[in-house]
Amino acid sequence: MEPAGAVPPSTQASLPPQISLAARMAGWFAVGALFMLLGAPFAYRIGLLGEVISIALFIAGATLAFCAFVAGLVGIVRALTPSAKVKGGLNSVVAVLIGGVALGSILHWMVLPGWDAPHIHDVTTSPKDPPEFNLARVAHYAKRDYVSYRDYDARMKGKVSAAYPEIRTLVFDKSLRQVFLAAEAAARDLHWTVFEADSTQGRIEAGDWATIFGFVDDIVIRIRLNASGYTVLDIRSASRTGTTDLGRNARRIERFTAALNSHLPQYSPAKTP
Repeated sequence: MEPAGAVPPSTQASLPPQISLAARMAGWFAVGALFMLLGAPFAYRIGLLGEVISIALFIAGATLAFCAFVAGLVGIVRALTPSAKVKGGLNSVVAVLIGGVALGSILHWMVLPGWDAPHIHDVTTSPKDPPEFNLARVAHYAKRDYVSYRDYDARMKGKVSAAYPEIRTLVFDKSLRQVFLAAEAAARDLHWTVFEADSTQGRIEAGDWATIFGFVDDIVIRIRLNASGYTVLDIRSASRTGTTDLGRNARRIERFTAALNSHLPQYSPAKTP
């Protein structure tokens, strides 16, 4: 005698296959990942969320994307197993695609380019005598526990000044004005926002909104004569937000150097003065 409310075996056999738990979970994970990965940067840009919360939500979104990818694979396997008598293969495929594209984009644009970069966020061509940001632009130091590049380097036990020895002062056998105009043109070629361009002081300050969150990176360029009478240019790029830049500031200086060389090639004697 069958218990009350039980479904007869014949009826069970006739029931249509149900979506597997893995497929349902994959779908929810994918929706959550999209919401957090797209919503967190947008909410930060419009001022709805602060820096810490928006970054935490973005990381949570990346975690959900991974969960969607894994759950989707399980859902596909379950849907393709005849004995399982479940469906949800399409849901699972969509979740795998969403999770895979999201994770691949994060790895390609944010992680892999600087996975081995030093854990710093302030880079210059002249560590011993770095260009300083204008006193009117205190935003760079607003949330920091240091007041200068040297102070930061001291706190990091020399890690900052030793990070990129290949990034060095640029030397030109052209006039100060020629180098200044070329530097300003290179900055605009890179679509930086130029805040200050003072040819009499040989100084350019700019900002670059280079990440999906719109975090501001500050740039200062200093142009002057050295003891040998050559025009020398130093540049400094520093992130206002975070404790590591994943190598972004060093890459920015390298791109600037390439752009500047297209306008005005560097002086390359057998032995640089």
